[in-house]
Amino acid sequence: MLSTNTGLVVANTSQFVAPVALVQSHGPVKMALTTEQIQMANALDVSPEMYRTGNAGTLQENYARYLCFLETEARFAQLWKDGTWPVILQKPSGTDIQRLFVGRSSWHDSWSKTFPLLNKHPEMQKWLQDDPDCLSDVELWGSNLKTYHFPELIAWVQRGGLLKKTKKAVMKVASEPASMLAASTSKQMTSSKKAAAVKKSTSAKAGNSGRK
Repeated sequence: MLSTNTGLVVANTSQFVAPVALVQSHGPVKMALTTEQIQMANALDVSPEMYRTGNAGTLQENYARYLCFLETEARFAQLWKDGTWPVILQKPSGTDIQRLFVGRSSWHDSWSKTFPLLNKHPEMQKWLQDDPDCLSDVELWGSNLKTYHFPELIAWVQRGGLLKKTKKAVMKVASEPASMLAASTSKQMTSSKKAAAVKKSTSAKAGNSGRK
């Protein structure tokens, strides 16, 4: 192993890069980060509490990691721009930084379908951050479940901020076909009137032409 003045430890290229850190969350499942990932996390000043663990975690825990991921991306961009990224480390991609916080399947199945879309839903952002001024479960979710998980959040986002369709929303959806039919009928009647007027005008012209 080689030591550097930056405080980072680098494995010889001939050595196998083995997991050196295990971070455990509230659950029993552990997830190892490789030496390279730990070095990257240290260089990016990521708290070990934010490392991915392999546990499902609560929505609040996942959202905290997501926000940390965004901050870390911005931090790396600044380090790279300033030329202060450690030369002994490779330039990480966005995916490399992602993997410090979440696994591939969790990103695609859960995070990407919810968290990036919450800019349109500030009240949900407050709830996920346990803001004292956040709405109650009933006010926000329209229900009072014991716990909420990603399936509920995905459904909530897909329905535009509703976990369940309210009676008002159902009535609105039901009235849309009738409104569309009425508009279509009105359009057809207008077209028929125009056609009749054109036909009448053509007949009149033909009669005048015959008189001449």
